[in-house]
Amino acid sequence: MPYRPRELVIRAREAATLLLATLDRDEMVPRFLDMYAAENRRPGRADQPAHYREQLITIRREAILAMALRAEALFPARLKVHVASRGPKPRASKKTKGKKGKKKPSPKKKARKQGWEIAIPLLDLFREEFFVALGQALRWSEDEAQAFWRDLDFYESLTAAEPKRKPSRTIKPAPSGPFVDRTAILLDPSLMDQARRASAKFQIELDAAADKVLRRVFARHRVN
Repeated sequence: MPYRPRELVIRAREAATLLLATLDRDEMVPRFLDMYAAENRRPGRADQPAHYREQLITIRREAILAMALRAEALFPARLKVHVASRGPKPRASKKTKGKKGKKKPSPKKKARKQGWEIAIPLLDLFREEFFVALGQALRWSEDEAQAFWRDLDFYESLTAAEPKRKPSRTIKPAPSGPFVDRTAILLDPSLMDQARRASAKFQIELDAAADKVLRRVFARHRVN
């Protein structure tokens, strides 16, 4: 691991702060709502201000969930941590006749195990500091924090359960996923197909924004 714990804490907190700043400073949710209303001739902020404010609050929360999940998926790569070994364990090798005692692990395997034992706690530290900073910035109460975690777990479980589709140049996959479904219901339940398409495009923007935040956070070398 090229990062020390103190540096990880600083970067994790910066990532959470920049994530929210990007979402709000660039007015990503208001632009999404205004564009949808204009393109589909639906009521907007001037027509139904109370409804618009409610949409803004609820869809912003869904956007934060989507961006946080995207960022969390990128943490291992940005921290240069390999976590693929959580899969099935390799089968034990058969014992060789005429040899007593257990076979000693090779230096390469031993180094990999030690690296794993060091890397995972640091990855967990980064995750913890990221979400703590996110909660502090959003001024969560205990109940709000628990609700956010439940929804994040819900997002993660549904995203992991989605079937992997092969890319096609001729057939575009239908919009899917928890963010698309939940945002479409909040956006325009009477016209779900077009609301889902708009939500899917918005998720692409949110993913790109989260990617950009993490690139920026890890672009500079700091000495702490």
